[in-house]
Amino acid sequence: MNSPFLSTRVPALIDEVVAMYRAAGRPLASLSDQALDERFVGEVENYIEDPQNAARFRSVNTIAAEYMLRRRAAPVAKVLRLKKGSEHEARNQPHKPKLAVFLDVPSEDYRLPMVVLAFGRFAVIPGLGAIAQPEGSNGKPLRPDTKAGEEQLQREFNWLIGL
Repeated sequence: MNSPFLSTRVPALIDEVVAMYRAAGRPLASLSDQALDERFVGEVENYIEDPQNAARFRSVNTIAAEYMLRRRAAPVAKVLRLKKGSEHEARNQPHKPKLAVFLDVPSEDYRLPMVVLAFGRFAVIPGLGAIAQPEGSNGKPLRPDTKAGEEQLQREFNWLIGL
């Protein structure tokens, strides 16, 4: 499936998130790579607990911007629900809620960053071409590979950036 949302809107959102982060003075620039990785995992776990909390998903996006400016991938595997029984799952704290990918659109554009962009009950991992939802979040997942789902995603992104 070719998703205009993933191919057009997500790259534009990445630019907007980075611009807002730069305008805020790059508050995470002084963190070491290890400290940034630890903060990433903690903030994504907080977001998973309450994905409708605007402060929590904005914090995830702030961290994503710092990774983008460093041209460094976030440790996304630590916050994803990986295939049951895999070697990664055994080390990936299976008892904790994770992001569950429910739409995977392989991308030909490998320049997209390996970060998590969060917006309400949905999260996007651009480098994977994946849309995820926090496990245990309220509400029935609305699949974005339908017209209604795509429109809901667009509304939530617009709300995030204040449109």
